[in-house]
Amino acid sequence: MALIVFDPATHLMLALLCIGLIAYLIWLFSKFSSAQRDHEKQMITAKVQIEKLSEEREAMARELSQLGRYGNLLHGCTDLAEILQVSQQLLAQLLPGSAGTIYPLIDGEGLAEATHLWGIHVGNTKMQAHHRDCWALQRKRVHLSHSDAPGSACAHIELPEGLDVLSSACIPLTAQGESLGWLYLSTSGHGSFPKLSVAIAAAEQLALALANLKLRQHLRDLSVRDPLTGLFNRRYLTESLGREMARCRRRKLPLSVMVLDLDHFKIFNDTLGHQAGDSLLVAFSRMLQGSVRNEDIACRLGGEEFILIMPEMDQEIATRRATELLESTRKLEVMHEGQMLPQITTSIGIAVFPDHSNEPDQLIGASDSALYQAKRTGRDRYAVAERLVVEKVPAV
Repeated sequence: MALIVFDPATHLMLALLCIGLIAYLIWLFSKFSSAQRDHEKQMITAKVQIEKLSEEREAMARELSQLGRYGNLLHGCTDLAEILQVSQQLLAQLLPGSAGTIYPLIDGEGLAEATHLWGIHVGNTKMQAHHRDCWALQRKRVHLSHSDAPGSACAHIELPEGLDVLSSACIPLTAQGESLGWLYLSTSGHGSFPKLSVAIAAAEQLALALANLKLRQHLRDLSVRDPLTGLFNRRYLTESLGREMARCRRRKLPLSVMVLDLDHFKIFNDTLGHQAGDSLLVAFSRMLQGSVRNEDIACRLGGEEFILIMPEMDQEIATRRATELLESTRKLEVMHEGQMLPQITTSIGIAVFPDHSNEPDQLIGASDSALYQAKRTGRDRYAVAERLVVEKVPAV
């Protein structure tokens, strides 16, 4: 067997080759370790992002659930006070990082009243404001303001001296093209307004609830109010008289019913025309509505005949009120087509529960009889029904 002998140069080359191979392996291992570390960092970053997205998704799911619950609760509300109370409670939960105030518009007045508040505003807000005081309502879009930008705040926001950094958002409450008020939110600090998208979604639900309530009230008014005078009609009279009598019976209090009929209205109508007659009926109804208490119920029975239900009013006060109504009717001035209409008078019949009857229909009948008595004795006066006579059953 032959022996292979390497010279020194070959030994050196082999040594260098081994060193080079070892260095390459070390470089490969280092690169692999670096890639592994980068991969681990990417995995950690991805894990953090996934956890963050998961938290955001869970938070969004909670917010959507709360918004859905808010919408369901609004759907079940039957009046404005209930809508505002539910909104105050749920919006405080939905928007924990800000204070808020709801400004529902008062119909026909252009004013909004801050009736429900949650949290403590960084900048005070007026309790009553005109619709022109809010940029959001004027522009019909969300208005953001900041204390670092003078002049950006709405006129209903009061900024005292030395105020901390304030961010505010006014969100219009509009539905079906109609402005119903606005939602005012405030928070301290810089940066974007917290949960603005949630606030806008909640405001849309609130506006829709207010619009639906207004529509329901309008439809109900059409069913229980006289279209000419705006007073309640006979249907509402039937619903309310029995209820009010039952309440007064429980509390052992009187209730007066007053039937009014305009004197010689047919002659007036035939002479001056139906439009003049309608103007007279509208003016008389306004006078009547302005002369009663908040708890009284004014109705138009039909034609020129009206009725007042006056809970907790005895005969003495009712006759005094009738005297005042007679005088107000005599002084009533009505303009029609640029001309002053002739003076009118009215006749009034009064019946009192329980003195004249214990039943709604009979009480109205008693007041009708008293009205005819006032007509027979000269008109422009009142008459009181005859006292109810209760026959006693003889003892056996």
